[in-house]
Amino acid sequence: MSFVCLLGHSAQAEVLLLLSSDAPYYGETADSLQTAAGEDSANALTFRVLTLQSPEADTALTQTWQLIVAIGSKATQQVLSEPGNSPVLSIFTPKNAFENIKVREDAGSPRSVSVIYLDQPLERVVNLATRLKPEIKQLGAVFGPISKTWEDELKSLTSQRAIALNSAHLTPEDNPVAVLRPLVKGSDLFIALPDHAPLNRAVAKWILHLSFQQKVPVIGFSKAYTNAGALASIYSSPEDIGRQAGQFIVARLIEGDTTLPQAQYPRYFTISTNFTVAGSLGIHLPPDNELYRSLEQQETTLP
Repeated sequence: MSFVCLLGHSAQAEVLLLLSSDAPYYGETADSLQTAAGEDSANALTFRVLTLQSPEADTALTQTWQLIVAIGSKATQQVLSEPGNSPVLSIFTPKNAFENIKVREDAGSPRSVSVIYLDQPLERVVNLATRLKPEIKQLGAVFGPISKTWEDELKSLTSQRAIALNSAHLTPEDNPVAVLRPLVKGSDLFIALPDHAPLNRAVAKWILHLSFQQKVPVIGFSKAYTNAGALASIYSSPEDIGRQAGQFIVARLIEGDTTLPQAQYPRYFTISTNFTVAGSLGIHLPPDNELYRSLEQQETTLP
């Protein structure tokens, strides 16, 4: 369900930004959001910024707002478990986490809810893989308890590009080396998919070690992946997510735009590359901004 709250030019929209914690990346997201909204809306928006731990948070959630922006999974869960009719925008929340959040349905009329996922669309990741290594024939990936929901989509995307998907499933009980070694050995390039944090750490450690041995490039999902030895990573930073959210708010609350979907993947993203790794693999890396532009040009309409 979408929401529209069209305001006159003299009115102000009051927006609550509720952060899951005082972690820097939530604050950076909120700052970027306010900057982007301010650039496009003059003085038509006012923001109140609180964390879940703020003494005023419980009271604030009982009030009526033009919009509540829940930043992170915990804030989203808290807002949607409370009674109230204020529309909600969830940001900086992984798709799987958002889909598992239960919405309270006993508060009279249901809330209007929209979301900007934290995850990158798989199409974007595959496009980056083919841009970095156009001759790729075998793409490696491992699916954990969360990322296994993307398996069919990844198979479809690789099949469309005449690429074989070389994949396996990994659980916390498995020996990661036994699962990952044959995957890396049989792949031209490996993409790391985000999953549970402990599994992410295990996969990162061994994928980067094995890929170094086998001379197989890796695409990660964070700047830390690139720094640790991935050829490149693609992700949406707090600034990227905040920028899109600020524009979303202006479009909805100020301009009355009804064309935006209920759920969106990040429009803006960041690419980080490792030229040392590229040199050791004999891969020519174009500048990051050139990669960004080429991916933008490739993108189709995302769900």
